[in-house]
Amino acid sequence: MGWRNPGDTLTHATATDSTAPRGPGIGRLAGLALAAALGAALAVPAAAAGESGAALAERPLAVRNLSPATLLFGLPRALGAAERPGGTSAALIVEHANNFTSGTGDDARVVFDGSTTAASLALRGALSARVEWGVEVPYVHHSGGFTDGFIDGFHDLFGFPDGGRSAAPRGRLDYRVDYAGEPSIVIGGSGGDLGDVRGWLGWRIADGDRQVVARAMVKAPTGSVDELSGSGGTDVSLWLELVDRRTLSGAGIVATLMGGATALGDGDLARADQRDVVYVGHFGLHWPVTDRLILRGQIDAHSEVIDSDVRQLAHGAVQGTLGGTLALSQRAWLDLGVVEDLTGGSAPDVVFLLTLGVRL
Repeated sequence: MGWRNPGDTLTHATATDSTAPRGPGIGRLAGLALAAALGAALAVPAAAAGESGAALAERPLAVRNLSPATLLFGLPRALGAAERPGGTSAALIVEHANNFTSGTGDDARVVFDGSTTAASLALRGALSARVEWGVEVPYVHHSGGFTDGFIDGFHDLFGFPDGGRSAAPRGRLDYRVDYAGEPSIVIGGSGGDLGDVRGWLGWRIADGDRQVVARAMVKAPTGSVDELSGSGGTDVSLWLELVDRRTLSGAGIVATLMGGATALGDGDLARADQRDVVYVGHFGLHWPVTDRLILRGQIDAHSEVIDSDVRQLAHGAVQGTLGGTLALSQRAWLDLGVVEDLTGGSAPDVVFLLTLGVRL
């Protein structure tokens, strides 16, 4: 089975009527949550912030590839320093991705025009002086893009190419994956589903100015490939992380590095062409400007997940992130970030990231 003819373009693809009522949607709720969090941050007096910028700088922003095909698989995020003895933290991670891309090849045809929002509850704690545990439970929601107008305006303002965005209806949801020998996946109406739950253990190998942590994670198939919320397989990841305070200590900058691999289980999307192993990496720089504010820049990458000639179908990707962290109180903090696709087509155009965390 082949797809020699490019077929439908994004501009003329069959789509759901963007004027149909959809309800508020998780994306709009995420926007309200962002506004509320920023208001709370501005209202917190500096004297109330006891969580130091230096400590918060040990954890990178919680970035992953939110492409509708790649998010199905259990590729780990960089987590940074391990939890200290007696420490437990909870975080609500909200990621909103805007997708506008399509591709056709010999084995597949893919259209991703819409928005994907993942809201994840993450818990971390210490089992002993060196061992930590963690779990992340995601909810994945696909909808028409309420950020389409903002992104169109951004492209117009700076003269960036829009890849045909301006000719396509705003607020449309049209996700389609046609893969040779498998049932088609079509999502044209807003909806959400439980994603694949992740659990991990970490072991602090070395401490001090250069902390090294080894981690192992299992991703369980609690989501659904038909809803593009899970792969249908069990994935296992092993990786190492370094939190380096020494190398750039003169500038007060903390560096984070991560490298590892994920062994993929037998998933339900392109099963015959899934890679056995996917490699992941991360590099970040984190500058505590004050005890309350950290500025961050980081690169997160992974190798190819599916061996297809359509890059939108979980090809390798490199993403760049700029953002920061604000200590809201003695125990709470807020992460904000903007994630850009640096490879083209294999990751969302842009992802808006918000994490609200608290030490319990």
